Amino acid sequence: MSILQRRELVALRIHNQGTAVAAMLDATSLARQPDLAPSLQALTLPFGYLCGERDTKFSALARQAGLPYFLVPDAGHNAHRAEPAAFAGQLLSLLAPFY
Repeated sequence: MSILQRRELVALRIHNQGTAVAAMLDATSLARQPDLAPSLQALTLPFGYLCGERDTKFSALARQAGLPYFLVPDAGHNAHRAEPAAFAGQLLSLLAPFY
């Protein structure tokens, strides 16, 4: 994330309430979520996992689970925000065989 992108994100989130953010982080914690990798591996329909190339945590999770994943260049965890055109391009390439 560039300095400008970081500043924009801080400005966007500056008025968030700390208790609400804490509750959201607790509710969405990976430690609280079931391991859905076996269900995803068993899918018989096309499936692809998009993540930013600098999102080492989630790209490693996809790789370890043996899931098909696609990296969004020059992006971290918020790939859709950091590189919207690249994210859309990856998504379109995944969907292209179906339209």
